[in-house]
Amino acid sequence: MKVLIVSDIHGNWPALQAVLRAEPDADEILCLGDLVNYGPQPVECVQWAMQDLGSEWTVQGNHDRAVGRNEDPHCVGPYKPLAAATQVISARLLPEEMKQFLAGLDPVQRFQLGEAVFMACHALPSEPLYHYLSAASPMTLWESEVRVAGYPDFLLLGHTHQPFQTRVRKTLVVNPGSVGQPKHGDAQAAYALWQDGKVTLRRVAYDVEQTIGAYNGLGVEPHTIEVLAEILRTGGHMPLDQTAEELWQAFYQAYPDKLETMFYLQKLLNRRVGLDTDKLTDATRPQWALNYCRALIQETAELTNCLPWKWWTCYQKFDKQHA
Repeated sequence: MKVLIVSDIHGNWPALQAVLRAEPDADEILCLGDLVNYGPQPVECVQWAMQDLGSEWTVQGNHDRAVGRNEDPHCVGPYKPLAAATQVISARLLPEEMKQFLAGLDPVQRFQLGEAVFMACHALPSEPLYHYLSAASPMTLWESEVRVAGYPDFLLLGHTHQPFQTRVRKTLVVNPGSVGQPKHGDAQAAYALWQDGKVTLRRVAYDVEQTIGAYNGLGVEPHTIEVLAEILRTGGHMPLDQTAEELWQAFYQAYPDKLETMFYLQKLLNRRVGLDTDKLTDATRPQWALNYCRALIQETAELTNCLPWKWWTCYQKFDKQHA
């Protein structure tokens, strides 16, 4: 049996089509969430999930819940304004039936194929919508998540846009990466295949410019389109703003239990630096990003009273590049 595993499509219809063309003989398709936001074609992506997968094979992601229930997806760093700008578009384009589909999806799916037991969620078993762990996270944290999941044979996760697989005790943890917005330096659409108990991570090229062209006429601000286009063309690069995202991710890795602290810190920084990006110009944006990164470093150091090794590495990189 062959199962195609996709995640984080984010309204990128050409990327999804390329994946489906690459694996036409899949017996089943599982989506690990985030059909919408960031990308220009959420309607096509949600319609595909409704017609071809149904709710049994579609897990709810934080962006699905946000659009379906008109909530905050809790994005952080420079991705927050991008999510906010495109969520308005998703909400406007999607008919009520599609919003209800997104709102009603389960954040966790458990199923069995033969003797293999699976758990699937968008983020983590302990917090299925919002928390992050990466392949580099301490094994003790992964062991805790596998224990929460009930020690399945396969734990399938999305959310980070980073493809990886790692074994934790008896459980193989698999993240297929992102179909529609890769963040690992490769612009190709990422996905995974489960076939008769074995998992392979794959990528396929697609017409990135077709996706970028689909933003035209949607009412998205030109600079927002430029940033989203840069992410798509480079597989995750965000000029200067990327440093802020790396710093946020470092904080997540060092303090995975501090989600509320993250939200508090973000509000504090927004007051200090300002996050009304609609008022920024090409001339003022670089300085804003620089100020945001510096404030992030300073406030996080004060809030946590320490700078873990990985956080310090990000700080040194920032200091060297932008001092």
